Parts: sequence; C-alpha cells; structure tokens
Amino acid sequence: MKNLIHKLSVVLFLFGGINAMPAQETRQPGHDESLYGKRLSCRKVEGVGPCIAAEVVGDRLYAIGQGNIYALDVTMPAKPKLLGQLSGLGTTRQLVVRNNIAYVTARQDGLWLVDVSNPAKPSLISHYDTVEMATGIWVSGGLAFIATRCYGVEIVDVSNPRRVRHVSMLKTGEAQSCWAKDGLLYIGDWAPRKLLVADVKNPRQPVIVGEALLDGYGDGGCLRGGFCFAATGHHSRARNKEEAEGRGHGLEIYDASKPAHPAFVSRVKFPVHYSIYNDMWSARVAGEHCVVADTNNGLFVVNIRDIAKPAIVAHAQLPYVAGREMFDPVGSVALGDGVIYAAGIHTGLYVVFAPGLAQPVMPEPDQPPALPPLSETAATDPDFRVYRPEGQVCAVAIQGDIAWAACGAAGLHAVKLGEELKPAAVHRAKGEVCYVSRTGNRLYTAEGREGMAIYEIGPDLRLTELGRLTVPGQGVKQVVAPAPDRFAMFHCGGPTVHIADVSNPAKPKLVFSDSQVGLFYGDQLVDKLFDGRYLTAHWQRSGPAWYDISGVKPVLAGNTPDTTLFSWTDGACALGDKLLIVKRGKYALLDSNERRNVSDLPACGVEGLRLVGRPSVGGNLLALSSRHERQVWVLHIADINSPRLQHHYSLSGNPGACAFWNNRVVIPAGYQGLLVER
Repeated sequence: MKNLIHKLSVVLFLFGGINAMPAQETRQPGHDESLYGKRLSCRKVEGVGPCIAAEVVGDRLYAIGQGNIYALDVTMPAKPKLLGQLSGLGTTRQLVVRNNIAYVTARQDGLWLVDVSNPAKPSLISHYDTVEMATGIWVSGGLAFIATRCYGVEIVDVSNPRRVRHVSMLKTGEAQSCWAKDGLLYIGDWAPRKLLVADVKNPRQPVIVGEALLDGYGDGGCLRGGFCFAATGHHSRARNKEEAEGRGHGLEIYDASKPAHPAFVSRVKFPVHYSIYNDMWSARVAGEHCVVADTNNGLFVVNIRDIAKPAIVAHAQLPYVAGREMFDPVGSVALGDGVIYAAGIHTGLYVVFAPGLAQPVMPEPDQPPALPPLSETAATDPDFRVYRPEGQVCAVAIQGDIAWAACGAAGLHAVKLGEELKPAAVHRAKGEVCYVSRTGNRLYTAEGREGMAIYEIGPDLRLTELGRLTVPGQGVKQVVAPAPDRFAMFHCGGPTVHIADVSNPAKPKLVFSDSQVGLFYGDQLVDKLFDGRYLTAHWQRSGPAWYDISGVKPVLAGNTPDTTLFSWTDGACALGDKLLIVKRGKYALLDSNERRNVSDLPACGVEGLRLVGRPSVGGNLLALSSRHERQVWVLHIADINSPRLQHHYSLSGNPGACAFWNNRVVIPAGYQGLLVER
C-alpha cells in the first residue's frame, strides 16, 4: 500500500504539483499503453487559469478560458512564459489568430476580436453579435466562418475588424466546428454525425455540395493536402444502443480531393466513454502525426505516415481533479517543437512532452473567396415593409404606432409604423441591445455585458436611464418586467434565470436565481404576470417554471412537467389568463397551478402542419416564429380549438418572437431587419 501511495505521489508530482488526493478516494485508471501508446508526461504552465482552446503562431502561444485570453512566449517551447492577458470575453470557446488579431468565439456572448500585436497588453478591437451561440471559428482572408450549432454557419466580413458585418447564413444540422481552404468550407456536424463540405466561393450564397457519414458525433478537424482529418465523439452509428453507446470517439480520415464525394480512407478508435459534459473534440496535423483532443479521454497522438493504416502511438491524460472524479478534460491542443500544448478545462494550460511526435503546424496554402458587392437596387419585398438598421433586430415592443426595436450593436430604435417605416428616434445604448420589453412608460432592455437597463420614455421618445444591473462575467440576453414594476426576470443565455427587485428602478438588485435542466436559447421568458403573482420561464428541457413573486422574495412555485423532454425550438406565451405552450407539433393551454403532464392535456393543432417556434398572440392571431428554421407561421385562432393557417413566411433572417400592429404581424428578423406585414 505504501508503495502504491508513493507511486501515486510521483505521478502527481510529474503532473505539475496538483494537490494529492486522499488515499481512500477511488480514481479512474489510466489508458492501457498496449492499446493507446506510451503515456506522455506533462507540466502545468504557471499563471494561466482554466482553458478550453489554444493556438500557436510563430513563437507565440495563445490560450482562452473563462472569459480570458492569454498571450505567452514559446521561444523555449517547453517553458512557455506568460506575457499578458485580457479578461471580459464571456463564455470563451474557440479561437484562431490571423495577422495579430485573435478571433474568439464565446457561445451566447458572440465573437470577440482582440489585438494581440502587443502580447503584453492584448486589447479589444470589437465585438460582433452572432445569430446564435458562437462555437466554432475559422478565418480565411477577410471572411470569418462562425459555427453556431443548430443555426448552421454564419459568414461575416472581417476585412474591417472594427466594423464586422453579417454576410449570410448556411443552414446545417448542428455545426460545431469548421475549417476552410480555397473557397471550400468543411463542417463538423455534431448530432447528425456528418462531415459536410460547402462551396463558399460566393460567400453571399453558400451551398452544401457534399457530405460523409461519420461513426461518431462530428466536431473539429483540419486539412492537410487532399485529406481531411475529423475528430468524433459520443456515440457510433451502430443500430444497437449498447454497441453504439460511447463508441463514437476517434479520428476519421477522408480523401477530400472530390468535395462532392469525400471518400472514407481510414479511422482509429479511442476508449469507450460517454459524458454529456465537455462534448467537444478537435484534431491538428503536423509532420507524420495527428494529435486529437478528446476532452474526457485526454489526447492521442496518431501516426499517419501510412494514411490508410493510422496507428495510435501515444496519449496523455491531464491531472486527476479531486472531487470531480475525472482527469481534467482536454478542451483542445496546439502544437510546438517537441511539445503539445493542452488546454485543461478545469485546471489550466499544460505542456505535454512529445519529442519526435509533435512539431508546429504548417498552415495550408489558401485562396480565400472574394466577397462580391451587394446589389445597389434591392427588390421590394412583396410581403413586408422593411426597416433595416446596421445591427441585428432581435426583439420588438409596440407602443401605439411606435415599434421599439432591439437592434444589437446599432442600439435601440423607435420606428414609426405606417406606409413607410422611419426612425423616430435612435438611442445608442451602453451595450448591444439584445432584447426590449415595455411595461407602461418604461422600457427594459438586455444589453449584453452592460446588463439589464431600465428607461423612462419621454414625450418626445427620448429615453432617460433610471437604473442598470450587471452580472459579473455574463451578458444579459432577455428581460421581462410585467406590471406592477416590482420585479424583472432575466437570463444570460446559460442555465440560470434571475429575478431582480426593480421597485426602486435607480437601484435594481438581484434577489433570486434558479438553475434547471437546459440552456436558454433566445426569448424563453413570458412577458405576462399570471394570477397577479406568477412569472413564467420556459426551460429548454424541464418546461414551464412558475415563480411566485407575491411574497417578500420570489420563490419557485413549481414546474408543469411532462414525461417527454421539452424542446429548445419551442416556447410559450400568454393567451388571456392562460399560458399557451408549444410542444410536439401542437399547443396546449395551462393554468398557473397546472402540475399534470403536458402530454395529458388537450392539445390543438393544424392538420398537416407541425407547430414549432416561439408563440405570440395579438387579437385573433397566433404567430409562431422559428429562429432556427427561419420560418414564421400566422394562425387564425378565433376558435382556439380549431386554428387555421393564415400565412406562412420563409425568411433570410432569423426571427425572434413576433409582435402585432393593426392586425399585422411585426417580425424582428435578425439581420434581415424589422418586418411589418403589408
């Protein structure tokens, strides 16, 4: 026993001085060296916190994690030296560095551009409000490709880094990562388990031209010559659940010389594992080896000298994290001379010693696509009058003949509704305006990292800021404050809803938070007070939650459950004193005290039409807005039990919850603008 403890202590010492674990604690065994190659040792880099991604450019190493970007000197590859850092970048996820600019995705916090020309003092250049959760990133010339999960890939113009502009969207199943060369974009399509190939030579009209089925969930990859290397995870395609569970982890190699038909060449498999957390994988190729980051499994070095017969020759696991019962997951890897830099999601950045196995990645030659100019004469939209600001129109609140539009980086616009749509006032907010709701003569706005703001509307539409509440390290994405102006409910795009006391609007204060299963994808809070006491949030997985605000402090009164999971594509709204909830292609009406399963309640629908999206009601009209599918359906519900389809619109933008004006639907349609039915 003493000998075992001594060996454990030596291993922990080699792993960089992580606190020793109690002798009685059970830990995971390491991987079998006979199957996964020799075990490589590692050492923690001082001064760098938890990381999720890393990138090497010349003698500089860049790493990101928990809202920070770090710049390090790797002139001596085995001894990185911290030079500088910048914080405040939100939920950081991936990065690439081009021409001294770091492009950092941050999930619900969008895309950040950071000047790293002076590594001792990285500085923020700009922020871009992405259509959805910015996950993957690739930059080719003056274009950035942002993988936004279920919304596909967003293409943006970064030729002027201080003024990033939306170009187009490429719809996919679930784009998690992407990489490009010569006008072709390769996409790791996550849950569909595919490698997609898109032609982006005309970035304004991207089109998928090829695909290959992966034997695991798709994510990161890279190109070398005519070959594509794709990292996979989670479950394989085996029909039998037991044979598929956790067996999707590996590296797959494809001949990409014919983009329309990527041809499978070979694969290797990593240890069987499944965890819903840390579900990302990536690959980097240099010389004769491909290094794959497989998060919970660690990293693997695969010899690809014979592309048809790849072989795992080495692996590494980061230090064991006491209390989490796991080795620290590897978020991604970057390669240096004889070393691998591994991003440890929980504990920090590591140098993995890999002499003869690792060398710096040589960038592939690339002919970036050119961005054609926009047509000067846009055709009149036959269905809508259009108001198009520079920013993304995410939400709208109606006050008489004025539409208050949350226009992202372009601020908050008061748009006069009529035969023409004209700006009556423009308010340049402190932050990007992600959402707006109105209660009486007050506006409540979600302004990203600048928090929740409360404004008084003046007689000339001039706004006076009454108060503001920020959440350290997070950006507010939606806020609602139904009368009587006592409490406001908001979320930051993650798994938590917050309630603030706004009875003194000059000093709003956070008084309640609740975390449940799932994330908040968009506008899932209901702008209605039920029974004079309940605020309602529609959770992605656990469904409608009722918060009682009748007492001194809010409390969770309970959820309306279901035997099947709720969907992030659906939502809820008020219909009189009922909550209208969309689920499984139909809608149901709930009372605030309803605790039966939603599936057991009467449901209404339209024959031949599957109802999806965020609902909103105006008079006898029900609008369903699918931001994901870029569709809006308008139903006539004079007879609530027999709805009928009145209009269906396919949009180029990604719409939020609709509003109504003079029996016409008003759509905040993202980068397509604010749309009002003709």
